[in-house]
Amino acid sequence: MNRILSLVTLAILASPLAAQAEPEMKSGDVKKLAKPFGAWVDAKIENDPSSASEAMMDMEDHIKKMEKKLKGRKALSMVADWENIFATGRSFDTSGKLVKKGRVLERELGAYKYLVWLPSAYAPAKNAYPTLLLLDEDAAATIEEMPKLVKDSFIILAPQIGDLEAEKLMEPEGRTLIIGPLGQGTVSYRVDRSRLFLVGKGEKGISFASAYAAILPHFFSGAAMVGGEATDVRGKKNLDLLPVEQKADMQATADWVLGLESANKYPTEFEIELVEPWNGVAYWVQAVQFDTGDALPEGKAARLKVAVDRGTNTITIDGEYVYKVQLNLNDILVDLDKPITILRNGETYSFQASRSLGTMLDTFASSLDGAVFPAKLRQLDMPVPAEEPTDG
Repeated sequence: MNRILSLVTLAILASPLAAQAEPEMKSGDVKKLAKPFGAWVDAKIENDPSSASEAMMDMEDHIKKMEKKLKGRKALSMVADWENIFATGRSFDTSGKLVKKGRVLERELGAYKYLVWLPSAYAPAKNAYPTLLLLDEDAAATIEEMPKLVKDSFIILAPQIGDLEAEKLMEPEGRTLIIGPLGQGTVSYRVDRSRLFLVGKGEKGISFASAYAAILPHFFSGAAMVGGEATDVRGKKNLDLLPVEQKADMQATADWVLGLESANKYPTEFEIELVEPWNGVAYWVQAVQFDTGDALPEGKAARLKVAVDRGTNTITIDGEYVYKVQLNLNDILVDLDKPITILRNGETYSFQASRSLGTMLDTFASSLDGAVFPAKLRQLDMPVPAEEPTDG
């Protein structure tokens, strides 16, 4: 399975995540790594492999110099510092055809269109901006009528959903329209991906927002339904993984989301249903083979239940109708210097991870969540529970 969409494979982010550990690097080292990281991002965006390789070698050279002074510590274990490097390495345009401050800009995404709002005082060199992904049939009017405080505080990305039929919502057409703006938007603007909020307004917008909050709960710090309740959608249990509330208007929505905590990208305990064949992502776990739709008994869904005990360096994964998974790992979740025990559906697997700058950068570039993962277990078989029948 692809991580999400090939169209938005390069969803390069440059905003801080919710810090899960304290910074450890010297400020000078952060700056020396941030500069080539920014060059690597730009080279990736421009599809310049040579420059990307050169920038990566610059980072590797500085990491080697650092580690001579770290007394056995590994630079890639310092997750909070890499979050900071990701946050400060890029620079963003403050003018040009894609940067229209204080007014609505219409952007194209292949055959589709979406609206962008940037605050009048948009200053990406100083701030990363909380962002609303607004699903509303009349998004232009909604943005126009928003209170000034809301428009001064948020970047707004609004797919033009008026012509999208509900049957196409989870098809490539719908995924491109709904998720595509995040890919383009985070390349062009300083979106704070730890404070991305999904907003559904009106009957269609609420229905679509409910569906995507349930499919991709790890994308968002919260989901607001303006003028109605979240609808009954597939995977609705997943809405328990993020704050979801009904709000009367956009001012109430803004007040609520600004009071929410930043998203936790590295939860050590969660349970999720996987109901769309194109998406098996659940935070740092990726189901790469699982059943959906007609392949399942009536009333059943593919499911993962995950827990981490860092004290024993043990990851427990229980799954139904999930047959292979991939794990993205960092030193917040487990100690990557030590062997990791993975207990999956009751059977034990031992694994010694290896940190890699290339792995960390590739994972960063191929995701929409911007998390820091220097290690990966690319494929792990999930034993089929005794009570779960196999085909044939």
